[in-house]
Amino acid sequence: MKIAVINVSSILTSDGSRLISALLKRAKHDVKSVFLSRSEPLLYEPNELEWLDEILKDRDLIMIAVYSNYAIRAIQVTEFVHKKYPGMKVIWGGPHCISVPKFGLRYADGVCFSEGDKVVVDLVNKMEAGINYLDTPNMAFIVNGSQIINDVLPPFTDIDSLPYYDYDLKDQFILDRKLSQMTKKKFRERCAMYPYYIPMLYFLTSRGCPNQCSYCNNCRYVAMFGRNTIRFHSNDRVIDELEHILAHFDFIKLVGFGDDDFFMRSGKQIEDFAEKYKKKIGLPFGIAVSANTYRREKMEILLDAGLDIIQMGIQSGSQRILDGVYNRKIKLSKSKNVVHQIEPYHKTHGLHLLLDFIIDNPYETRDDIIETYQYLLDLPLEVRINLFILAFFPGTPIYDRALKDGIIKPFDEKAFRFYIKSPIKYQKNYEMFLVLLIRYIRRQPQPWCYLPKFVLRALASLPIRYISSILPQSFYTILIKIVQ
Repeated sequence: MKIAVINVSSILTSDGSRLISALLKRAKHDVKSVFLSRSEPLLYEPNELEWLDEILKDRDLIMIAVYSNYAIRAIQVTEFVHKKYPGMKVIWGGPHCISVPKFGLRYADGVCFSEGDKVVVDLVNKMEAGINYLDTPNMAFIVNGSQIINDVLPPFTDIDSLPYYDYDLKDQFILDRKLSQMTKKKFRERCAMYPYYIPMLYFLTSRGCPNQCSYCNNCRYVAMFGRNTIRFHSNDRVIDELEHILAHFDFIKLVGFGDDDFFMRSGKQIEDFAEKYKKKIGLPFGIAVSANTYRREKMEILLDAGLDIIQMGIQSGSQRILDGVYNRKIKLSKSKNVVHQIEPYHKTHGLHLLLDFIIDNPYETRDDIIETYQYLLDLPLEVRINLFILAFFPGTPIYDRALKDGIIKPFDEKAFRFYIKSPIKYQKNYEMFLVLLIRYIRRQPQPWCYLPKFVLRALASLPIRYISSILPQSFYTILIKIVQ
């Protein structure tokens, strides 16, 4: 069968669409991939989509990898396909579809709402053979206006049996103003990402997360599977696949392991990984960890193998928010202690620490925001701060809660806001200005931009906060735009 796999995200490296393409190619299907990889503008003009005809005109099936942030692009492509190629089926999958197929079925003919590893080849084989495919597990379909939601299979466990991600550029294209063949040069340009903006490869070595935060996809999987399940690639498999990819992309300077928590592994697994990675790969790399799993001895083992970045989620400086809103079972006292342990390694080993925070949460009080401000204020200057806008992803507990409380309306792809770049909506106040001000100041290269810490602390004092509360919200809207 001839299939087009379309990815609407801005990121080019390791991704589920590359795995789906590899699975279908292994089953001898003809697959071409198109990446809508630009960040802005979000929407594609109709004349841009016409370029897709070069790929789609001889395809039998379209599959789209959908992220909530970019769902509007998936809608554009789906509507374009249905109009230009009547009768051609469009199947959605990806993070946006997990556990909530009803949103995708507004537009797509079918939706993969759980892991596609076990089912995608069977689905395509049935479609090619012209036999019934509407009972495929992990899939949902729309037929004559009626939805068919099938059973969910248990978690896929044998992840080492999966093929390598598909990085065969001869079958891959980029749509950005016009359609063009993917080349090493274009790939290199578009994988130079934060935090260093050098060519970087994102790579997953596990599935699952020990946490069930209310805003995250993991809790959707837990709800489907009935339990929290974490699965690992073997170290040998990880190293072999990295060697395979890097042999084609010798310009990669940094590997970013996208696992939710790299320290879920045992000490022995970490030792084995470090030894093999140092010997066969040798590139600097970054990982994400949590304060609950952090162990100094694990970090020091990885430092010798090239560990360059540690990213850790704090999310809020308010324990009330962590416990009662985010369902995040991590004590602030523990995360502060971990930051204190990691920070000295910046001077001794050049290790960079990135901390994530979620802002513009309508459930936060101004006192909660000030607690986050105080947390940021106490951080060493070498620590990088990531501020993310709270996004209500469909199917997550915080989405359901906000919908019930009337804070948000039912999901609308056209109104969905990015968690990276979006205007402040719920907290246009002095306290939010202070949080953004801290981030703004820390980004400035000139030393004179840094205000003395006692001044910054004074800005959060009750008298100044009281005086500031008298000023109109429009005033802070302007200030926030300046520092955001």
